Amino acid sequence: MIKKKALLCAVLVLALAVQAALAEGLCRVEQDGKYALADDSGFLLTDYLYDFIQPDLSEPPFAVKRDGHCGFIDESGREVVPAVYDKTWSVFCEGVLPVRLGVKWGYVDDAGRLVVGPWFDDVNEFSEGLAAVEQDGKWGYIDHTGRFTVESTYDAADDYHNGYAAVESGDKWGLIDKSGVWVLEPQFDYPEFRVDGDGLISVIDPDAGESFRYFDVSSGAAVEVKAVTSGIDLSDFMPFEGKKVAVLSEKRTLDKRVTEEQTLPRLDGATALFPVYSAFCQAVYPKDTRYTWIEDDESDQSALITCTKTNRAYERLIEGKADVIFVAQPSDEELAMAADKGVEFDMIPIGREAFVFIVNKDNPLDNIAVEQIRGVYSGAITDWSQLGVEGVGPIVAYQRPKNSGSQTALEALMGDTPLMEAPQGVVAWDMGDIVDTVEYRNLPNAIGYSFRFFCTEMMGSDVKLLAVDGVQPTEANIRNGSYPITSTLYAIRLKGNDNPNVVALLDWIQSPQGMELVEKSGYTPWEE
Repeated sequence: MIKKKALLCAVLVLALAVQAALAEGLCRVEQDGKYALADDSGFLLTDYLYDFIQPDLSEPPFAVKRDGHCGFIDESGREVVPAVYDKTWSVFCEGVLPVRLGVKWGYVDDAGRLVVGPWFDDVNEFSEGLAAVEQDGKWGYIDHTGRFTVESTYDAADDYHNGYAAVESGDKWGLIDKSGVWVLEPQFDYPEFRVDGDGLISVIDPDAGESFRYFDVSSGAAVEVKAVTSGIDLSDFMPFEGKKVAVLSEKRTLDKRVTEEQTLPRLDGATALFPVYSAFCQAVYPKDTRYTWIEDDESDQSALITCTKTNRAYERLIEGKADVIFVAQPSDEELAMAADKGVEFDMIPIGREAFVFIVNKDNPLDNIAVEQIRGVYSGAITDWSQLGVEGVGPIVAYQRPKNSGSQTALEALMGDTPLMEAPQGVVAWDMGDIVDTVEYRNLPNAIGYSFRFFCTEMMGSDVKLLAVDGVQPTEANIRNGSYPITSTLYAIRLKGNDNPNVVALLDWIQSPQGMELVEKSGYTPWEE
């Protein structure tokens, strides 16, 4: 939906301070109601010419207003855009700036040259080589020479994103490509479009109950795809509250239950392991223990159990903000981060879990080889036909951010095979995202990865888990070692942390009762 852009110089509020010291060794100084640009020694770079100089001088050129007209000066005080325009925008985009002379808009370049004459009633900034402009009450798109590439036939127009732009026609909004061809016919009242680089368009229409609709345009024509609602509710696994927290079959065997809150070990870890350490907490901590599941760990320093995800959990352990974290193996960067701080990890294995690869349930593929996985994620295998699946098309291989637990597991699986860059738009920023994305898009050409329990239990997902080298990722196959890709789950403290409560907790976690909770939480207990 189009939102009017704020225009620089529409409303100006002049500061009353005599001098405003700013970044980069520059400042603006005021005399008799006029401003000049000066360096930090007080040397004037301009005369007192301006009614306004922008307050932030960190990145030139700087907006100015002189005798009621707008322009820009550089760090030397030279007018790179002459102050002759009635209005300008605040920043250059793609090397040009919208400017208004009288009632018409055009564009100047960063040398101050008028490169597109003031011919338009209204304009947007350039995006992907094109700019939406209004002429005679209708909107179209021009290139940097001012030539119309999409004729002005629309009632309103937004910028291009990943090759598509939202336009309004007859009080309805749709989507066009760069040649002006309708990809989504105008049918939405007040939509918000999100165009991913992998050929998926998400549409939300607030007037239609905020419901999402999804369209696959990878083939050139928009095909609506099914939306499957899925999500993770950590409250189900909260200690003392969650209905899915594992409980012991007998009274706990940990002899001493500490009541002084400040001496209780502070727990943190990966989302996928939250059910495990929540069960530990519920079994041995006082019921009034402070805990939180929010990601902003700075908001509640008294919390003894948090879930800040893998990389932040490692950071908090190194920073001394957590005593024990529950995670998969550290990445090389996390090991280097510890070394830089002069600390070492004491890694106690507590269980094993299958690292699984997932596809949409309608994808015909049921089995994939480890070498094929490496081929997919190195970029050597790019089409499903190379895996024996015809008619599905290019593979969209989702990845997680670096240093997340599952991304570290993928990197370990790749070994010496280089991992390709993630395709644009398909880095899933949350473990739930990587499951949701393969699922809600319902695209048979997607593949992703996760940990078995997280995918099948915590997410309640119905994506398909692939067999690897002919072996299904079942609990039995994890336990007997036949499933080829498993990750060790760790409880990790810093070496030298001799808090007796930390020692007692870790000893108990390795006991039969601790392993009972690991198993009841859905993971395979550690066995030597």
